[in-house]
Amino acid sequence: GKVEFCLGTEEMHMPTPPDLSQEHFRVFSSVEKSKLPYSQLGLVISSYYETIDVLQASNQRSLKVQALHQLGSLLVFAGKKRAAFKCWCQALDDIFRKQDVLHTWKELGTTVTNATNSCSPPRSKDYSEEFLSRVGIWGCLQGAEISAKIAQFIKVLDVEKRSNCCILSALLFQGLLRTTLPHPKAERCYAQYEITQLLPGIELFSDIYRANICSVVASLYYVIRELHFAKQNIIILPLLALYQYFVAGICQDLVRNLEVRILKIEVLTELSFFSEAFHEIFQIFCGKHMPSFIPTSSRACGKVKMLPQKFLGI
Repeated sequence: GKVEFCLGTEEMHMPTPPDLSQEHFRVFSSVEKSKLPYSQLGLVISSYYETIDVLQASNQRSLKVQALHQLGSLLVFAGKKRAAFKCWCQALDDIFRKQDVLHTWKELGTTVTNATNSCSPPRSKDYSEEFLSRVGIWGCLQGAEISAKIAQFIKVLDVEKRSNCCILSALLFQGLLRTTLPHPKAERCYAQYEITQLLPGIELFSDIYRANICSVVASLYYVIRELHFAKQNIIILPLLALYQYFVAGICQDLVRNLEVRILKIEVLTELSFFSEAFHEIFQIFCGKHMPSFIPTSSRACGKVKMLPQKFLGI
């Protein structure tokens, strides 16, 4: 037989998915789907708002946060940054169950009176641990990504507010390191720390709508670069370890793994952690902690051969 299509006839996008059992496949759009026309973007946005109202009425707070997060990204794409900012702020408030979290999060945090780690002096508050106890793992992950997007797409011209959003995002990302596994609490202890296991038994990125690995990695890297530019190098040491775990352990991305390790060397050098920086250079030279698809036939690095003292000028 001969297959023919009715040219010039296109179907409109409806609020509900079509019933494929009743589909006759007479037009191109029923066989090959193209990207959503910009003219129908308003329909998708209005559908999101209606969905959020339904989730609010049914007390589905977690799904509502996801919808607000996605709607904010869609509104940024549509050029409506003010509306996107409102959605993301509402999502943060729902995560913390507190009003105006973006500007009042410093009021939170557990007061620390004694040093909990010998690597650094005591701090006044441990925000990351408090955030984890308040919002949980998924709340930390969602909140960190939303805060990073606010900094990247909304607070473009205000350096102080952008840095504040990045610090909030960094502390929320660090909340993932405050679980039952004995990860260090002090930032400087991550100068040589490698994360081999983050959350046993929990697949962070099993649900792409709850946590998209590409989006999380992009947001985390933006926060690292922004705080590095602001000379907040101590706070990003745990983020570098977390980013390296994501790109090497989960994504198996050799390029990004090398990229972040070179950045780590730069950060350690600026902090005057020269021995740790040399250790990282040596690890790269030996090909250690690289993604597993590196050919096994690569030559292993032997012991370091120390130069005689006369060549070192000693």
